[in-house]
Amino acid sequence: MSIKELFFVYTCIIVGLIMIITTQPVVFNTDIPLLGIALALLFFSQSVEIPIGGLVFNIKSFSMLYLLLFIRPESILILSIITLLVYIKDLRRFLFKVSFEVLQIGFGTLLFKASPNDYLKIISFAIGYMLSNVLVTIFYIKFFGKTNVKAYIRAFLLVFALSLFGSMILTTIYTFNEVKLSSLIFVSVLYSGFLIQLYYTVFSELWHKELTLEKEQIAREIENLKKLPEILEKSSKEDIDDVLQDVLATTCKLIGFEYALLSIFDFRSGKVTRISKYGIKDEDFEKLKQNRPDIKSTYVLMQQRFDVGGAYFIPNGSVDLSQSSIYRPSEYFKLEVENAWDPNDLFIVPLIYKNKTIGYISFDKPTNMLRPSKREIELAKFFAWQITRLLSESKYSVFFLSDYKKEQTYAFLMEEISKNIEFGKSFLIVYVDIDKFEKVNITHGFKAGDEMLQELRNISEEEIKNLGIFSQFNDELIMLLWSMSKSDGVLVAERIIEKFKRKYPDVSLSVSVVKYPTDAQTFDELLEKIKVALTTAKKSGGGRIVTL
Repeated sequence: MSIKELFFVYTCIIVGLIMIITTQPVVFNTDIPLLGIALALLFFSQSVEIPIGGLVFNIKSFSMLYLLLFIRPESILILSIITLLVYIKDLRRFLFKVSFEVLQIGFGTLLFKASPNDYLKIISFAIGYMLSNVLVTIFYIKFFGKTNVKAYIRAFLLVFALSLFGSMILTTIYTFNEVKLSSLIFVSVLYSGFLIQLYYTVFSELWHKELTLEKEQIAREIENLKKLPEILEKSSKEDIDDVLQDVLATTCKLIGFEYALLSIFDFRSGKVTRISKYGIKDEDFEKLKQNRPDIKSTYVLMQQRFDVGGAYFIPNGSVDLSQSSIYRPSEYFKLEVENAWDPNDLFIVPLIYKNKTIGYISFDKPTNMLRPSKREIELAKFFAWQITRLLSESKYSVFFLSDYKKEQTYAFLMEEISKNIEFGKSFLIVYVDIDKFEKVNITHGFKAGDEMLQELRNISEEEIKNLGIFSQFNDELIMLLWSMSKSDGVLVAERIIEKFKRKYPDVSLSVSVVKYPTDAQTFDELLEKIKVALTTAKKSGGGRIVTL
């Protein structure tokens, strides 16, 4: 957390505690069974979510209002923090939530105790709690989320009004001359009915709204798709850079992203070249054009574990994106909903030309703040195909028509391993060896052995895809994979073994997989570990994969 965020958190907590302490006396309930029931109710309500005004709220605040009939607001604060401690694992988010809760309940408690009569106590708490919720959330969004506050005003007002109405229902218990079990049951049923009706009304409205949005989205897609032929027709008459910008703009408007960066691979220099953008400021784009990462450093973004039907979704924390010089817009607000887009997520669509990846489009900041849907992924792939076709007929084709060899000399491979260790980059070494290869040469001849090695090289080049390079050393193959997941190395090895077995069913392969720096910290230690793992595979009968 930044110093500004910590200051905000501590300020909210201190102000909230001051409001509670100044409302003497501070009283906590000690009835353990009652507190246990209250805690269970808060746990349940924490998990029940209702979408209101484009945001998702849980019904915990409504449960708090109901619990005020039985326990003190100070006790509710302690129980609420316990539920947050269980539900929220991220420390930053937990601190923000706790600071919100302390301030909201603190202000609610202040008004609760200042009420002149019992009838107004719950209503006053609701006003204090929801008013502070609105103010502190708007402040948070404005200064930390860096997004438009107006988009959330309607949702806040609706929740405020609903909480006020709910508190009025609960206060009807004070209209009875004497509070009996029957009157308590009556109010409880009335309040439960209100919440159930609210739940089903909201979701009915949501279903209707989803249908409306679906129609609007289809209409928008048709409108934008109609523009495509006109844009493509310009490619023969106008500058290709202008055409690419138009296609990117149409793509982003169609699939709902505010930023896009088009990059292609310059196989002559081994570098990534930025050629077009959408939503990115010109000065930022110029910096990106000057900062050209290596092609191999971007391959780590296109691992199989990130594959989402031909595109790649890289969740926050999966890869050190700073190494790949990825464009990052200024920090923006993350929705607290399932499938929410994190500001550090990344969505990449590769450009494929003749079965070779020649570049990619990276998208950021979806307009709905959700991760891309299946339809959005398919539409993005369609536009990526159109962009690839434009590039193949443009001045940029010279960048990717050159060959980027996956098979390298042994000396080059060793040098690449040393460089990666020097710069502290995580990678995998995969060692593949043909079991009893000497017997193959003796039984079938050296020509058959050479053909077998060539087949192994062909399969390896095909299966290594964009993950790295390899080299043959005698009857062994050594692969350098630019991946941080050992499972990627195992998957590549499994596919190589499977294809090799189809061609040579009586011959097996032994494979070892070692990861730097997890399994070894130096060049010599890395080679030693990979040989030890391979020896282990062979001594155990061969035809298997061994990882350390």
